[in-house]
Amino acid sequence: KQWYQRRVRVGIKISDEDLKTMMDEVDQDGDGAINFSEMLTIMIRMHKQTRESQDLVKVFEVMDKDGNKRISKTELRKALKLYANKKVSSEEMDKIMKEVDFDNDGYISFSEFANCVHLFK
Repeated sequence: KQWYQRRVRVGIKISDEDLKTMMDEVDQDGDGAINFSEMLTIMIRMHKQTRESQDLVKVFEVMDKDGNKRISKTELRKALKLYANKKVSSEEMDKIMKEVDFDNDGYISFSEFANCVHLFK
């Protein structure tokens, strides 16, 4: 109940279903409230996710040599060769791009990159 009131007051838009799911995950003792230990667990989880996201951005930026916020076939090929010691044929690059480039624009955006990384976790 308190969560509902607070989320409305600060403008957080979350459905009742999502809120219940979140509470079920966090409320380890099932008392319907979040105690200090449970809040600490949330904060650690959020910090870890933020850290992983920051690391992912850094990797993307390293691969995006020209800084245009997207990775080209050439940039991906160079990154695979440099960081994974893998030489990729044109056919293999086409296959990779087909699997990763969801909007078929010929580039890998950050969201496409992040989606693929999370698939392999």
